[in-house]
Amino acid sequence: MKKRDTDLFFWIGIELVSLLSITFILIMFLALANAAASVVPASSLGQIGISLPSAITTIPATEESKGLLVTINSSDEIYVGTTQVKISDISSLLTSYISQYGTPTSVKIAADKSVPYGTIVQIMDLLRQNGINTIDLIVGQAR
Repeated sequence: MKKRDTDLFFWIGIELVSLLSITFILIMFLALANAAASVVPASSLGQIGISLPSAITTIPATEESKGLLVTINSSDEIYVGTTQVKISDISSLLTSYISQYGTPTSVKIAADKSVPYGTIVQIMDLLRQNGINTIDLIVGQAR
């Protein structure tokens, strides 16, 4: 018995839909992976002299114009950008930064691996109190 032509078109249609679904998923994966890239101006980390903790599952660092970088070195000195500040001055500095430039899309924290966890949590809390909810922790690439 001869197959009808409609049966052939039915199977082609199913394969095309599956191919389109897979293509859509791949495009979404690549778009989300690119959007989640961590942002670090590498030159500012070298000036302050910190030893980042390492992780195997890091995202490559790129540069972003609207991000803010907070760095803490092994002596517990805190830098916002390249300006050294005390932890008590961070809130007022963020207020003036936000009034001048607007709320940053995210803040990156690069802390030396010897910095106490409590210090990092204090800074994250101050950032959230000032309306910054996207906070990235910067780590080095493990080899």
